[in-house]
Amino acid sequence: MAIKSYDLVIALTGGGPGTSTELPATFMYSYTFTRNQMGIGASSAVIMLMTIAAIIVPYLWSELREKK
Repeated sequence: MAIKSYDLVIALTGGGPGTSTELPATFMYSYTFTRNQMGIGASSAVIMLMTIAAIIVPYLWSELREKK
């Protein structure tokens, strides 16, 4: 849920106060577009993708395989 809640955090708090509402998605957005550090933003996006894939792929494999 922390990955998907970017819009909720920005709409309700505007990303503040301080770093109390810092999420992976807000971290990636702020480094990529606000601070113009494309390397850190891109690497954090890839880490988020790999984390989600590590959870989703085994789940989908177990759900979609044939039941014997």
